[in-house]
Amino acid sequence: MKLSAMMGSWEKANRFSHLLMLSNVALAMTLMGAVYLAIGNRERVVLVPPHLDTKVSVDMSTASSEYLKSFGLYIATLAGNITPYNVEFITDILSRHLDSRVYTAVRTRLRAVADDPLFRSSGGASWFEAKRLDFEKETSRVFVVGQLNTLSAGKSSADVAPVVYDLKIEMRDGRPLVTALDSYEGSEPHTLKWRASPAHEQKPAEAKEEK
Repeated sequence: MKLSAMMGSWEKANRFSHLLMLSNVALAMTLMGAVYLAIGNRERVVLVPPHLDTKVSVDMSTASSEYLKSFGLYIATLAGNITPYNVEFITDILSRHLDSRVYTAVRTRLRAVADDPLFRSSGGASWFEAKRLDFEKETSRVFVVGQLNTLSAGKSSADVAPVVYDLKIEMRDGRPLVTALDSYEGSEPHTLKWRASPAHEQKPAEAKEEK
């Protein structure tokens, strides 16, 4: 029996076992990493809805601008189409899409319009027509620019006023939620650029002088 041959085989066996051990450790670490990524991964869905001409992407905490603009248009159209008879229906739908802190104020405002004695007695109705959609990425805000039409009984044509619906929309657990909602007259969205413009800063002073 050759002792040198046995020693050589033993060393080779040790080296082979060490390689197997290292490979097993590497495989275990890779598996743990894959499991971690699988647990933390949240599905991202890409859609092409029939009312959009481009694909949109939605995941648990973010969404493409086209999707947010489409959702903003939906909310603005609901809020702008009020009659004394559908206000409960509209506010019920809005309650599913508005943050609770926002919903209370919006519901109160819409109810005040619908409960106005002149608006109710005249069989009034209002509807919103969107003309333009803007999105501000820095603030995740959607601006729906259009006109609000108000019609009362006895009038052959509606009163028309330009208006902007200003919405802040966040994605929470894959669902869009309106966390801020405002509307104001005019056709100029109150963007960050608008708020920082000299013209905007001078407006309060000019208003005081006119008074």
